[in-house]
Amino acid sequence: MISNAFNEYENEYAFDNVYGHLIEILKRNLDISTESGVVHLDIGCGYGAIAEHITGEVGRVYVGIDANKSGLKSLKDRGFETHEHFLESQEDALSFFERVIGDRKLGSISMLDTLEHLPNGLSILKAIATLASKHSAMVAISVPNIQHRDIGFKLALGSIAYTDAGLLDHTHVMMYDYDHLDRVLRHAGLRICDQNHVRVNHSDQFFPRDHPVLQNATTIRTFLKYVRANVNDQDQINQFVVAALPCEPITGPTFEAVRDVDRPFLSIVTRTQGKRIHTLVEYFTCLAGQVCRDFEVFVVGHRLSLERQIAIEQVIEDLPLWLRDKTKLIRVDHGNRTHPLNVGFAQANGRYIAIHDDDDIPMGHWVDSFRKLAIENDGALLRCVSSLQHVETVSLRGRDGVRSIGKTSPFPSEFDFIQHLSGNYSPNNTLAFPRGVFHHLNMRFDENLTTTEDWDYIMRVASVVGVASSPEITGTYQWLEKGNSLAMHTDNEWALNKAWIQEKLDARPILIPAGTVRKILSLWEHANNVATQLDAVSHRNAIIEGQLGAMSQYDIDVQAQMKAISDHANFLKSEIDRNRNEAVDQQYLLREIGDIIDSTSWKLSAPMRWPKRILGARSSRLRDHLGSSVQQLQETKRRLLSSRSWRATRPMRAVARLFKVHPI
Repeated sequence: MISNAFNEYENEYAFDNVYGHLIEILKRNLDISTESGVVHLDIGCGYGAIAEHITGEVGRVYVGIDANKSGLKSLKDRGFETHEHFLESQEDALSFFERVIGDRKLGSISMLDTLEHLPNGLSILKAIATLASKHSAMVAISVPNIQHRDIGFKLALGSIAYTDAGLLDHTHVMMYDYDHLDRVLRHAGLRICDQNHVRVNHSDQFFPRDHPVLQNATTIRTFLKYVRANVNDQDQINQFVVAALPCEPITGPTFEAVRDVDRPFLSIVTRTQGKRIHTLVEYFTCLAGQVCRDFEVFVVGHRLSLERQIAIEQVIEDLPLWLRDKTKLIRVDHGNRTHPLNVGFAQANGRYIAIHDDDDIPMGHWVDSFRKLAIENDGALLRCVSSLQHVETVSLRGRDGVRSIGKTSPFPSEFDFIQHLSGNYSPNNTLAFPRGVFHHLNMRFDENLTTTEDWDYIMRVASVVGVASSPEITGTYQWLEKGNSLAMHTDNEWALNKAWIQEKLDARPILIPAGTVRKILSLWEHANNVATQLDAVSHRNAIIEGQLGAMSQYDIDVQAQMKAISDHANFLKSEIDRNRNEAVDQQYLLREIGDIIDSTSWKLSAPMRWPKRILGARSSRLRDHLGSSVQQLQETKRRLLSSRSWRATRPMRAVARLFKVHPI
């Protein structure tokens, strides 16, 4: 059945390879306690690595079919039933299978890593499906995955390497991804009911090891891994292992017969809770006046009450016939505010998909502006400009409406990727997303976010497909002063969502639009200039601080000098006061000494002092004491008062005081 001169495919059983996965899928789908003698038919059995496990774990009689004599001999030597046959056509295969089974009951069929070798694979599958249907048997199939990232990454950069065996075995005549395998099985009359794929991080195609897309530290591999893993979960599947049951076969070709389909230019997704019917009416009135009618509308009603649903349906019913036929209401009764966007985008058929809230205003050329922009920028994220208008809800004669407050202010005329890293400057009604990012790259709105989900999606899409901007104002973004989304969520909630978005952007490589390098360089130069200016200012500040320090020290020195002067002045003042007091004391003592010397009693007692004068003692004269200190004068006064001559004349002075005569 399989002829390969370079490889005998003699592979051992392991619980984590295709053989182990096959046994596991059989065990969880079959009744292993069934009656004995039930056959398991292994088509393309090779060396029969599963044979012992079929009998021991599944409880079936193993029968192997192949055209490889070596493999069949190995099985026969181990005591298993084998049949050599080369499968040529559906009729031949079915006839052969029935002869092998005979009157026995067939419980299950397997065909591992064989289908990809068969040029007539669909015919053989039809024979297997017919046999399985007759016996109500389950069929297990495995094929290598052509979508493994080791193949895709190299192929994207111009490299493909067929090998003696493995994912790109040179004997393979058909390549399968999951969708193609499912389609072929459905055409054969088999429907997948379970799967147990073999996943490996590095396949046999993980070579050459020095290829940049295979080296884990490279930016290009990290980026491709992120984009590829987001598309589906098949990037690390080495072999698809599926269980299938007989079903009615589908008709038509197994290949993609239609390469493209006619689509409207734009799908418009409008979220609504049915709370503002008056703005929804105004919105549809503006859509009815569009210059370009190549669009469809999906009104996604989120958690609608019956009353609000009826109100929305009435609005749609009142639309012009051409617009009503393009409009569909989709009810969504679960999820947060982000979920309706994923539902609406999944339904969208347009080449581009736009989000337009039920309270914003599109101008008459809104759709047409996107259409014109797409002519030269097909596939890019399209962006026009919207004007911000603050509004308030008013009621007139029992009917609600909106009234503008103040003037309008347009959002930036060009999408700046770097600017948008810090926040969203592009309201929903300014953007049209290319269909492919959602439907082919599987880039979906992050439903973990409760706010700013649009900003997150804009940045992820822009980093992959780029942005084409038009400065044309095409709509009005109405900001309700009361009851807006800003007031419905806490500041902490907004901050957490913003931090999460920026963390996601920082965690992976991103593609930046052409022209961004120049902007980064400009910002870098500006930052350098600012840094230089800051350095100059810092240097001047350092000088000024030094001068201030010197002045501060000078001030300290001056204050110290002033204190010293003040202390000296206080000292001088105290000295003056002391000298003044001493002078007063000196004058008083001199007066007392003078009174003693000039007194009559002192003069009358002069003879008593003559002996001392004869011996050389000088007589006391007032002028001799003029320069004496207070202490000296006090000593002189004491000496005079204690002298013998002064004491001797004391009676004379007592008599004089008694008669109040001039003291003597």
